[in-house]
Amino acid sequence: MSRVSIIALVVFAVLTGLVLSMRLPAARRLQAAMLEVVRPLHTATNGVGSRLNALGSGLKSLEQLERENADLKVRIAELSTTNQMLSDLGSENDSLRKALDFKKRSGFNLLPARIIARSTATWWSSVQIDRGEQDGLDSDMPVVTDLGLVGKTTTVGATTSYVVLIADENCKVAATVEGTTETGILSGGRASGATQPDLILGYLSKSAPLQNGQKVLSAGVSGGVFPAGLLLGTIRSFQVHELDARAVVTPAVDLSRLENVFVVRPIPRATAVDAKPPPARGNRP
Repeated sequence: MSRVSIIALVVFAVLTGLVLSMRLPAARRLQAAMLEVVRPLHTATNGVGSRLNALGSGLKSLEQLERENADLKVRIAELSTTNQMLSDLGSENDSLRKALDFKKRSGFNLLPARIIARSTATWWSSVQIDRGEQDGLDSDMPVVTDLGLVGKTTTVGATTSYVVLIADENCKVAATVEGTTETGILSGGRASGATQPDLILGYLSKSAPLQNGQKVLSAGVSGGVFPAGLLLGTIRSFQVHELDARAVVTPAVDLSRLENVFVVRPIPRATAVDAKPPPARGNRP
């Protein structure tokens, strides 16, 4: 046994003997004094224990934290999806608003239609719309958007129709270049994969004063399908060949993202009743 342990044992024995030898009142006073000495330590120990117990009860288990984290991720995903849907609706409303404004100011007899089918094999050649003979449609009617010409109707059914796009090499449009006297024939280039084909404006004079960015418009030749002034695209480059010159034209309409279009119908002529002259006034008295 170490010296310190022996001394502590001796002190404890002496104190015990002293307490036992004291009379009852003195022993109680000594006990009270000892309690006063150890009370601060006991109080501090209890306080620390209480705070540790409170801290422990306030902490959440790892399982609870993981569950709350998963719930928060689900909520964030829901809010993100809702925000995207609202954004898409806003874009669609803007598109429809522009289309409605175009219909009011165009001066044409426009029938709104929606793209309902499109084949990957003929992606740049044709689309199907939800309008047909019951809506007064016929073949060779121009199809447009507020940005420019899309194509023309071909096969027309009772309630649906096919539209050949200007990107198709078989769709030809008599065209003119804004600010010049140059006229030519615009047709689609041969499609290559997923890239939108260019339009080719051919039969131009070799000395044509064309510049990049100039607008190409439908010429509106007599007996043609397309009225004058429809925007077809813009000049991107000018190429001179042996016999003539050609211009590469970027389409005015993004044909890869067609959703809503208009079919240009003939403006109805005045009926016989409307055209009837006013009745002649009677002879004045």
